[in-house]
This record gives sequence, structure tokens and C-alpha cells, in this order.
Amino acid sequence: MKRILYIARNELYSLYYSPIAWILMVLFLILTSSDYMGVTTFFLGCFERGGPDLMMMQDLTNNMTTNPMIGYFNGVIRNLYMFFPLISMGLISRETSSGTIKLLYSSPLRITEIVLGKFVAMICFTLTLLILLSFTLVALSFGVYHPDFNQLFFSLLGLFFVLSTYAAIGLFISSLTSYQIVAAIVTLGIFAFLGKIGDLWQDIDVLQSITYYMNISAKSSNLVQGLMNFRDIAYFLILISGFLLFTVIRIKSGTESISKVKKFSRYLAVIVVAFVIGYITNKPEVNAYYDSTRDKIHTITPPTQAMLAKLNDGPVELTIYCNLLDGGFGRFTPNQKNGLVTFLWEPYIRFKPNIHINWVYYYGIDTGDWHYKINPGKTLKEIAEREAKSYGLNVKRFLTPEEVSKQVDIKKEEFRCFYQLVYKDKKAIVRNFDDNDYFPKEDEIAATINRLIAVPPKVVFLNDEIERGPFSERTRDYRMMASQVGFRYSLLNQGYDFDTLSLATHTIPLDIAALVIADPRTAIRPEYVAKINDYINAGGNMFLTSEPDRTEMIKPVFDKLGLSLRKGLLLQPNEKFSSDCVFGHITDTAVHIAPQFARLISDDLKYYGDSVFRVALGGASVMEYQAKDGFHIDPLLYTEPVVSWNRLAPISSDSLNLKVKKLPTDEEGRFVMAVKMHRQINGRDQRIIATSDADYLTGPLQQGYSPKRYNFNYGFWCFSYFSYGQFPANTLRPESIDDKFKIKVEDLPYQEMMLYYIIPALIAILGSIILIRRKRK
Repeated sequence: MKRILYIARNELYSLYYSPIAWILMVLFLILTSSDYMGVTTFFLGCFERGGPDLMMMQDLTNNMTTNPMIGYFNGVIRNLYMFFPLISMGLISRETSSGTIKLLYSSPLRITEIVLGKFVAMICFTLTLLILLSFTLVALSFGVYHPDFNQLFFSLLGLFFVLSTYAAIGLFISSLTSYQIVAAIVTLGIFAFLGKIGDLWQDIDVLQSITYYMNISAKSSNLVQGLMNFRDIAYFLILISGFLLFTVIRIKSGTESISKVKKFSRYLAVIVVAFVIGYITNKPEVNAYYDSTRDKIHTITPPTQAMLAKLNDGPVELTIYCNLLDGGFGRFTPNQKNGLVTFLWEPYIRFKPNIHINWVYYYGIDTGDWHYKINPGKTLKEIAEREAKSYGLNVKRFLTPEEVSKQVDIKKEEFRCFYQLVYKDKKAIVRNFDDNDYFPKEDEIAATINRLIAVPPKVVFLNDEIERGPFSERTRDYRMMASQVGFRYSLLNQGYDFDTLSLATHTIPLDIAALVIADPRTAIRPEYVAKINDYINAGGNMFLTSEPDRTEMIKPVFDKLGLSLRKGLLLQPNEKFSSDCVFGHITDTAVHIAPQFARLISDDLKYYGDSVFRVALGGASVMEYQAKDGFHIDPLLYTEPVVSWNRLAPISSDSLNLKVKKLPTDEEGRFVMAVKMHRQINGRDQRIIATSDADYLTGPLQQGYSPKRYNFNYGFWCFSYFSYGQFPANTLRPESIDDKFKIKVEDLPYQEMMLYYIIPALIAILGSIILIRRKRK
């Protein structure tokens, strides 16, 4: 050990008595400070501007320590691509070119001690760079309330692994040549190769896992973000050990007279052992993780972890169905396999290692699809062949629609790329979506996992009296909120099932989450009312909506519940809307109908300054209620007395498009427009929501920001009330405590002065003093 330290000390003397080391340290500090100031300026600017900018910043990770550091540390690694080859290029090549390597050979030092001594010197220099890097972390700590020091420490540790690997690689390349510039160029090439190898040969099944595993950029990304895991750490230790052994073999071979075969066999033995260890440590079963962030932002939430823990009686089969003719297929090509699994599914494999992944490639489209229009006269197979060639693929690897339909209903999934989870005899679908994010997030994946362990809530729409339904694309219906496949926030994609029901042939089952009676347009027949009353008496949940001109249709059901719709039409004249568009205020009870909705309201108060939260109702009546049969009733929506009133006199639809004036006969006051009801009956917690308007869940009224309305979110979370909070999945994270900056943008020039000028100048002065004293000696 003493000999190793002696070699390291001499190497450090040589390094720190060289002007190039001090120049590189100064440049490194300035470049990293520039990266730090760039991300800090961006996030601090967002914080000071507030509003949507603040929401965007919080959406990244909801953590002020991690937000700037994610991009910053990755930038540091990019900078080191340039610096490390210049530092490591002379480690051994300098000895070779000057002839001093022969003196080392003839000394009592073993070759292993020589190599380890020079490597320890590089480790010490690496620590010097990390100390320089810590100046920016200190600046961050002074600028943020409650910084996450634990994450900063482990991010530095992750960066240390990366730099140590660079040192081992540089040491080996330096042993291959006596020319330092050549060593620097080759080292730079190796760094670049390891950074890009994960993108190479990904379309070759035999090689894709090997090259993806060797990708140093992917491995370093997790560590510098604070997500430590055994697989990635083992990867860097394998590289470090491997290149150090390569260096020993290289130097030792230069002192021996052996055949090239024997030399090659030594290298091959190291490579084989490295691959065996890499294969073992890459298996999910042996991997272990530590999320060093305070808020565990790199880890799925505890409720989702608990769901996965319940899948403890066997593996989960995950099948990824990839349609060649889907617009999103470019994200699922064979060369994207490993990246997609890592990005999307590894957080879940972490807690359920026996998730077995299968890939199924198929082609298929609807008869009215645009592919037929731009390929007139071509068959489906011919269209698929043309599409496959555009991706450089052979159409033979794709199943035909008939073949894939034996496995899954692709028509029901609208011929998209999607995922199917199978656990025992249960199946559930995770979808991709028609928005900028495209891929499912934890909410959608957790909802699907929840379907594997729990009975999914089934919402049934009555359809005897031309009620609004969950499947039709007509403007008046509820397809977007209920069952639209490509819409992330449809209840279908949050774990719900939907169906329609005719009372002519069926009774209402009690095992459903809720019965929806949405704006019946004809009178409900007495025998149907009797079935509905039996369902209410048994404790069934209901969602009821009506329109002012059809109050008599819903009256038999409302009478049973102690509800009634007062005669008249609520008006709220406005320059931008028809006079029957009334903006109902959301009560505190409605806000807390689900914790996720309460968080949404809290965030909007923070980001947009909203203090009044409204739902737009397009033609509503006053809802009156009287508690009966043990029901407890709470208002959900109410009008604003100053600007709205109840018109008792008839009014034409044409007049509603004008700014209506108040009449002496109009009723004033704060009127309720929606209520929720609950009671305990027959051992059930019965829940009912009723609204005096049916249009608020349709498209036109949900859109707009002046004033901002919460139609969709309010309606969406009302359905959570019927699943007793089990669906949609609750993936809320705790509010972060380091979500504020101490400093302002105007304070940044002081940090710039320290990081760009004062500290680099002090380092330059220190280096000059050391070099001058050395020269005098």
C-alpha cells in the first residue's frame, strides 16, 4: 500500500506542478458555473414570474434542489468529455516516451502497484474537481429554502463513479501509445463511443441488450440524479476494474516474450468475467435501489407500491402490442425496445421483478383509415409492406389482423400501440394517448394495476328514455369523459368500466359503482320507476342530471330522494355567453370530494391566483332538497346572487343570446344547482349526486379560461365518489418543502461575480504561487 501511495504522490506532484492542470481547473470551474447559472436563472425566473411558469417548473419534479441539478450534472459530464483526456493522456505515455518506464520495470515495484498508484492519483484529482463543483452547490444551498443535502451528496457520489471510470479508461489508453496527443484523441473517442453505444445495433435482437447495457450515458444519468442502484454502480465498478486489468495486462505483456494468442487470451478472460458479472447484476431480481431525494421523486408512490405488493402470487405478463400503421409506431420500433422499457416500466419492475415483457408487432387499420386514401388500390398487406420498408423492417415480423385478434381485441383498442397486463386470469389494458406526453404516466399505470387486484368500478347508463350515454360521439353525450380511448383523463383510462342498461329486460344490479340517469327525454315508465326505487332502497349509488325543460321526466326519481327542480331558468347575463350560461361556484364540500381534486384546486390557487372556482352550466334550474329517509345532503354548486337570478317568466331561445335584463318577477338569492347525498342502508354507504343541468359535462362548456371553469375536473372527480376513492388511483406526493428560492434574479450577479471571477482568480493565484515556488526550487 505504501508503494501505491508513493506512486500516487509522485504523480500528483507532477500533475499539480503542471500549468495545464491549473488551467483546466479554472476552465472547468467557469464552464460548470456557467451551466449552473443557466439553469438557476431559468428556474428562478419561472419562480418570480409565477403562474403557469411556476406550474411548469413544479411539474418537472416538484423539488427545487433536484430541478436545477438534473440538467446541471448532465452538463458537467459533457464538460468532462473534454477535460479528462487532457489530464490522463500522459499518465503512462509520458513514461514511455521519456524512457522512465524502463526504470519502473527494473524497480522493486510491481506493475499492479504502478497502475493502482497512477489510478489513485487520478482519483485524487477527481476529488479536486468535485470540490470545485461544490462551489456551485454551496451557491444553490444559499439560494433555496431547505435544500436536499442528501440528494446533493449522492449526486456527487454518482458523479465520482463516472469520473473514476473516465480515469481508468484514460489510464489504459495512455498505456497503448507513447504519443500523448494520440492518447487524448483515442480517449475522447472511447468516451464518445460509450456514450453512444446504447443507440447502436438496437435493431439486432442478439446485440441490443448488450449494447444498451454498455451505454455509459444512461447509467450515469440515474446516479447523478440521486437514484442509486446496484446495477449501475456494478456497471461502473466493472468498467473501472476491467480497464485497470487491461492496463496491467498491457504493461506486463511489454515486459514478457509471449505469443499474441496468450496476450489476447488474457484480455478475453477479463472481458468474459466482466460480461458474466454484468449479466448477473443486470437481472431485476438482484438489483437494489436507493432514492436519495427527500421526496422520492424517482420512485413510484407508496399506494402504487402497495398495489404491486399484492401481486405476490405469480408473475405479471406484460405484452406490448405495436401497430406498424399507428402514428406512434416510431416510438416502438425494435431499436427503441430497451429505452422504452427503462423509461416506462423499470420503476414498476423495481418493485415487481417478475414482470415478464413480450413484444407483439402487428399491422391493422380501420376500413376508413387515411392509409387507404393515400394508397388507392392497394391491399392492407401492400400498405403494411410499404410502411415497413420506410422503417427498414421486414413485414414478415408483423402479425396480420386475423392473427393478432386471436390474442387481443385490436379493434376495441382502435388499432393503436398499447400494453396488456395479465395476472393469473385477469387482464387489463394500459394505453398511449393523443397528447404531447403520449405515454401513460403513473396515474394510468396504477389504475390498470389496480384493476388486477380489485373489482373495477362499473358505471351503467340507463338508455330506455333516450338518455345521454357513454359511447356516442354526439355533442350532448359523455364519451370524452367516460370512454374515449385516446384521452388520458377519460374514466376508462383511469380504471372504470362502462355499460348501458335497458330496464325493459333487466333489473339494476347492485354490484355496479353507480347508475347514471342523464337527462331522460321521455317520461320514465311506472314499471321502470319501480325498479329504480328498488335499487335506491337497496342502497345503490346514482348520478342524476336533468334539463329545465324536462324536469317532469326526472321528477319521479327526484321525489323518491327528496329533491325537486323549481320552476324557472337560472340566468347570468354576460357579454361573452348566452344569458342561460350560469357559473356555479364550487363549494368546499365539492372541493374535497377527492384529495386529488383538492390538490388541483390548491395548485391553481398557487399558480393562477384563483380564489373562486366555477363550473359553467348551460341552462340550469334551482335545485331544492329536503333530507328524508336518512339521507344527509350537501350542496356542491351554487349561484352568485349579485349577477344571477331565477327567471320565472317564459323566455325565448333567441332572447337568451342577448343580455337579458332582470324582471320584477325574477327570484333573487343564492341558489343550489347540484347536491351530493349519502346514507347508511343495508350495510352499504349509499352515495348519490344530482345536478340540475346535463350539459356541463359536454365539450363546449368545458373549454375556456375567461372565466376559468372546472367542468371536466369537477365531473371527473365526482365519479371517484362512487368508487369510494379507490379509483382513480391516488398517486399524490407530499408537498415539497424546498419549493422556494431565498434569492431573486437581481441577486444572481453577485453569484456570477464569485463563480466567474473571484474564485477562479483565487485558484489561478494559488496555482501561480505553487508553480513559481516549484520553478525557484
